[in-house]
Amino acid sequence: MKPFRFRLQRLLDLRQKETKIAQNALGQAQAAARQAADWLAVAVANRTESGERLLTRRQRRMTALEWRHSAELHQALIDQEKLAAQRMNEALALEAQRRAEVAEAERREKVLDRLRERRADEYRLAAEAYEQAEIDEMGQNMYREGGGRR
Repeated sequence: MKPFRFRLQRLLDLRQKETKIAQNALGQAQAAARQAADWLAVAVANRTESGERLLTRRQRRMTALEWRHSAELHQALIDQEKLAAQRMNEALALEAQRRAEVAEAERREKVLDRLRERRADEYRLAAEAYEQAEIDEMGQNMYREGGGRR
């Protein structure tokens, strides 16, 4: 009997590559989310520090120009924090999308893998039946030729 050959093996190989690509994309999205979280933490720390400096400067005398400059700087840090939070949300959304893509790719690969296993089991059963038929035929031939009785 011929050795087992899964006709959809090339498609299964492609699905495995798709799964690896999706996993790599997920890893990149997770790294981007971690980086966005770090940026957000830095932006929050900068804004908090600026707010504390602004509060201490309020207790001292400041000129209108100093006050305006400090307020503009603080507002710029608030805007930077909002931007970092927005980027964080976008990175988390992208990560969730990539996670769904990985799940879909794994599901598609698993379907073909189960089909291959099912076909391999069918082939194994057919091979065992063929082998048993060959053994039975050899036994019948030996019996007919008288080789079975001595």
